[in-house]
Amino acid sequence: MAPPRTSKAPFTNEKKSISAVDQARSAQDWKTLSKAIHDLSDSRQALAKLAKNGRRVQVIESIEDADSIKEAGRFLVRPPLVGRDASLIHHALKEKGVASLIVCREPTTKLGLCPIVALGSGVTVRVQVDEPKNNDKPTCAWFDHAIDELGAHVVEEAEKQEGGERRLDFLLAHLPAIATYKPAYLLAVACCKAIMDRTK
Repeated sequence: MAPPRTSKAPFTNEKKSISAVDQARSAQDWKTLSKAIHDLSDSRQALAKLAKNGRRVQVIESIEDADSIKEAGRFLVRPPLVGRDASLIHHALKEKGVASLIVCREPTTKLGLCPIVALGSGVTVRVQVDEPKNNDKPTCAWFDHAIDELGAHVVEEAEKQEGGERRLDFLLAHLPAIATYKPAYLLAVACCKAIMDRTK
C-alpha cells in the first residue's frame, strides 16, 4: 500500500506567507508584515508537525540517498555533503510535497563537538552541540535540540542588533535557516510592533 500523500495545504500556505512577508516588508507595511510573519510561523509549525512523524532520524550522505526519500521525516545531512546540499535537498523535498526537518552537520571539531550549519537568505548559521551518542543513529531528542540551538543562537544575535528595522531584517534573513523556531517569529512580530509604535 502506498504511503498517504501529505496535504499540499501547508506548502501552499508557506509559499503565500513568504510572498506576503516580502511584499509587506518592501512596502514598510508593518501591520500586514506582522500578520504575514505570524502566518508563516503557523504554516511552518504545521509542516514540522508532519515531519515529526515518530520515525527515527534518517542519515543522508549522498544526493542519491536524498532522491529516494518518499516520506516526511527528520533528516541529518552529513559529510561529504555540506550545508548547501542540505538546503537543495530541503527545497527538492518541498517540491515533491514531502515535509522535512533537515539538520546538516560538519566534521567533529578538535574539542569533540559537532558543528551544525544551516543556510538562510544569503547568511549561514553555525553552532556547536555535543555529538550524538551514536553517530549513525542520532535520536530525535538530539536532532530537535540541535535545531533549537540554531534558533536560540539567531535570536541571541538578533537582540544585539541596534534599531528595530535592522533587527527585523536580520531575523527575516535568518528565518529560512531556523524555519521552525517559534521564538524568532515572535521576536520579529515584536519588532514590527515596536516600529509601528515609534512611527505613530
